[in-house]
Amino acid sequence: MTERKTERILALVAVLTIAIAGLLGFIRKADDFELEIASLITNQEVLQVEGEGRYTISGRESEQPQSYISLVGAEGYGGELRAAVRIDPLGNIADFQIISHSETPSFLKKVVQKGMVRQLLGASYADSFDSDQGIDVISGATYTSNAIIECAKAGSRQIAKEELGLEVPTDIKTKFSVGIPDIALVLLYLVALIGIYTSFPYKKMLRWTTLLTSLVILGFWFSVPLTLSRINLFLIGFWPDWHDHLYWYILVFGFFLILLVTRKNIYCSWICPLGCIQDGIGLIGAARPRFSRKVNQVMKWIQRFIAWLAIVLALYYRNPVQLNYEIFGVSLSLTGATYLFIMTGIFFIASVFISRPWCIYLCPITPVADLFRLLTRSLNKNP
Repeated sequence: MTERKTERILALVAVLTIAIAGLLGFIRKADDFELEIASLITNQEVLQVEGEGRYTISGRESEQPQSYISLVGAEGYGGELRAAVRIDPLGNIADFQIISHSETPSFLKKVVQKGMVRQLLGASYADSFDSDQGIDVISGATYTSNAIIECAKAGSRQIAKEELGLEVPTDIKTKFSVGIPDIALVLLYLVALIGIYTSFPYKKMLRWTTLLTSLVILGFWFSVPLTLSRINLFLIGFWPDWHDHLYWYILVFGFFLILLVTRKNIYCSWICPLGCIQDGIGLIGAARPRFSRKVNQVMKWIQRFIAWLAIVLALYYRNPVQLNYEIFGVSLSLTGATYLFIMTGIFFIASVFISRPWCIYLCPITPVADLFRLLTRSLNKNP
């Protein structure tokens, strides 16, 4: 059996197992929220369902409501973040508990430790829930912060309107806007396409320009690189409102569309911020490929297996970072678990001697691109 035929068979097996994991994950999706709610009240309190996602809490010796709980969800960085918001009879937030989430644990921990939840306690349903009210997002974890704020606002206003009969402020829909990352990404894709299809003396300089631009804007400034966790989100079925998340649609679908049309992975070679860091470190020790073809072949299949496992676990547990081994967060925003800092240090040291070791030996984007090209080969006239 030829290597190409083996690859095709394994690719089909990978797709089949991924589909099964997604189906099983969908079946087990239904959480029992009421079990979670029960843990939020004391033995002296009685919980009563008032409507979908709404509960009243009273004392065992009094039927008068002492407080209310609203179950709400909002879009975070890693998917839907759901919370239980406890409201007092005046419409103020008395407690806030995150029930479930798909955020990167280190980012959520950062948000909580920096007092994001504490800012919300005591806030009123009538507040604007913005910086004017002293509620600020945590730098480096904007999406997670905004999800928590949105849950607090939605929960308090739901109780105020439905249970307390109060008039709540009307949310003003934000207009569609294009931000700096959106514009930068489109330009980077266009310049990279020009670079791979033209031949001129300054091609190497152009590539360094796109890499450094991406490192500054998409990396250090906004920290929005292409990651497997972001791809997993779409596979899980979390499709955020494109008006607010246009960048992610451009990034992910642009990546696959260019792969389909050109058969080239220009993102990794011309745009990836982490690739730029490795290339820069490699200049110190004149990094180059160091291992034999046989060793590289074995490492390639290990890389593919780990990426496949990460996707399967993400779909089954409906958590895009169930197997979290990507070092983008540590490299670009110094946020991540201790083991990720250790991994990052190892790969950065290796980058002095080995050309792009993370990209070649562990990054999940490379095997995802390989699988996509293999599955779509028949759609291209020039495989």
